[in-house]
Amino acid sequence: MFRPILKRTLFFITVVGIVLISGVALAHPPSAVNLSYDKDAKLLKITVLHSVPNPTGDHFVKQVTVKLNGIQVVLQNFLSQSGNGEQVVQYVIIDAKPGDSVEVQAFCSKFGDNTNILKIQ
Repeated sequence: MFRPILKRTLFFITVVGIVLISGVALAHPPSAVNLSYDKDAKLLKITVLHSVPNPTGDHFVKQVTVKLNGIQVVLQNFLSQSGNGEQVVQYVIIDAKPGDSVEVQAFCSKFGDNTNILKIQ
């Protein structure tokens, strides 16, 4: 009597588990955060490599944070990604000087993040 209900329940739990796991499996953090700094223009260029099939869908680079010597100077949230393979942003960082450290962290809307640090020359 309870055996068919138990089988259906186990089947349902298994299917839900597979669907949830497959969604996470398709999500991935940004593969790289490339940084360059133009000291004359005081311009930090950030290219976040993150391949997604639809950059205006639900899988994109959702946030970028920039820290100068450990102090957060930029926090930007996004609703989409600028391209299928990357998110490119630029910020004027007027207080950066030689020897300073710029840390950039990029977050995926589904799963994970990636960080890179640039020493200002």
